[in-house]
Amino acid sequence: MDTKNRLLVFTDLDGTLLDFHTYSFDAALPALNALKERGMPLVIVSSKTRTEIEPLLDELPLASRLFITENGSAVYLDRKSAVPPGVQAELKSGYRAIVLGRRYEEVLDALDRARTICKARVKGFRDMTDREVARLTGLDLGSARLAREREYSEPFTLQGSEDKLRCLKTELQEMGMTCLEGGRLFHAMGRTGKGLATEMVIDLFRAAPGGSQWKTVALGDGPNDIDMLRCADVAVIMRRPDGTWMEYDPAPLQLVIKPEGIGPAGWNESVTALLKELGNLR
Repeated sequence: MDTKNRLLVFTDLDGTLLDFHTYSFDAALPALNALKERGMPLVIVSSKTRTEIEPLLDELPLASRLFITENGSAVYLDRKSAVPPGVQAELKSGYRAIVLGRRYEEVLDALDRARTICKARVKGFRDMTDREVARLTGLDLGSARLAREREYSEPFTLQGSEDKLRCLKTELQEMGMTCLEGGRLFHAMGRTGKGLATEMVIDLFRAAPGGSQWKTVALGDGPNDIDMLRCADVAVIMRRPDGTWMEYDPAPLQLVIKPEGIGPAGWNESVTALLKELGNLR
């Protein structure tokens, strides 16, 4: 494939490609279709689980089905995809999975110990019903059930002071875990992140013939997206429903875009502009 003037796009979902309230991507369809028509990969990089993302793979117009789950905990490749030298992959649910995080049971054990030590009022998805998760996230009941099918991380709420949060983060760190802050929830997980997984996928594409010519783009709206954003040639900082953009310190020589549109409208605005700039749209 001639990769001259082609985009390799990495995207968060909630509040970015998907509307924060309705979870619709309709406003982004013109840019999504343009990417697919030109054979340009779109890589989902989300806090969502594999079972949450899989239905989207069938709904979205995509040139590639590669995706990254649970804030960078695992990279899911087609079974025939190449794996970087020295990297182990396992066959899982029809994919080649590169696991970068920790198993769910290990994460739960660490979170239980940390909240006991910190005397913190933590409530994870494991402790909630589908209906509670739906009420908390705005998901429908079916999607909430899929969101509770965790493999590598545990979203949770915390009632208490900043001191409690600092204590939890410290204890999790000492247990070889980390705590990320997402748009709605905190996430306990292994020491990985969206950035590490994104870098691995970029390396996969750039190792292919002509791969050095891919122009990388990352789109996100929250603190857990920052490492992913800093990996790309172009960082698109999504406008939030309240009209603000998060603070972002760009990587050296990185182009930063802050679209006027919110969620998928801003996504469409930014990707369309980049395609036009590269001469792929008129």
